[in-house]
Amino acid sequence: MVVIAKILAFIAVLYLIKELLYPVYKPVSKKQKKKARRYQKTKESNKLKSKMKNYKKRIAEKYIKNLLSSGEKVRYKKIIDRLDLPIKPEEIRAEQIFYSFVALLLTLLMLSANPLLGSITGIFIVLGWLYPVTELEKIIEEKNKNISIDFPSFYSMVYYQYSKSINIFLPDVIKDYIPNAAPDMAEELGVMLDNMDYGEEYALKQLKKRIPIHFIIKFCDIMETRLKGYDNVSQMSYLKNEMDQYRIRALEEELEKRERKNTRLQLVLIVVLIIYIIFYYLFTILEALKLFQ
Repeated sequence: MVVIAKILAFIAVLYLIKELLYPVYKPVSKKQKKKARRYQKTKESNKLKSKMKNYKKRIAEKYIKNLLSSGEKVRYKKIIDRLDLPIKPEEIRAEQIFYSFVALLLTLLMLSANPLLGSITGIFIVLGWLYPVTELEKIIEEKNKNISIDFPSFYSMVYYQYSKSINIFLPDVIKDYIPNAAPDMAEELGVMLDNMDYGEEYALKQLKKRIPIHFIIKFCDIMETRLKGYDNVSQMSYLKNEMDQYRIRALEEELEKRERKNTRLQLVLIVVLIIYIIFYYLFTILEALKLFQ
């Protein structure tokens, strides 16, 4: 009995060591170490980015405010609102000044080395000024393009719901469509759904303002007319036919684009093959000449 008691006590001590002491001195695996290092680096990087953003924001608010006209401020504000960016118009101007200044320094450096190269590099001063705004406008253009491709299928859903019953509840249709929507379209519909809290008419006006595409403006106008109690099934039907035609044209253009791409690829492959054959026969002739010599 004494032996059994000693064994049980020993097991109990081992168990306590395992549960209390071992986790403290437990060796960390390589995978966990890598994960911890990666997390630490990401944390430090995000912290540095956050500091830089705050620093840029302070400079922009303090010094750049007077370097921005009211017209440009309105224009930049529209771009920021369209993309839901957490920045101010002054920060865009600050980026323009920064890129142009870097380009100016590079131009002066190149001028001291070679006047011709310096003159060519001077173009980057203008490009540096245009770059921040151009990039944002490109993003908006890409978003609008993606939305214009996806919008006809959303409208078809609204149209079929509307043809069943005039008293449709637009937020329900939006909620049903969002899971199947493309990312850009889903984002815009999400914003529209948030705006529905202030009324359907307000949400439609905001959508029209945010995305001034022909089909979306027409859709908003039709939906606003419906809210006033008018029966506009014929207008909706006309817009649906117009959208179907647009969708067919878009598909045809995409098909033609792919065909042109395939043709270009085939031409490149043929050129590469011809060059390979020429070099092959050229080396064969040279080897033959060497043998005769």
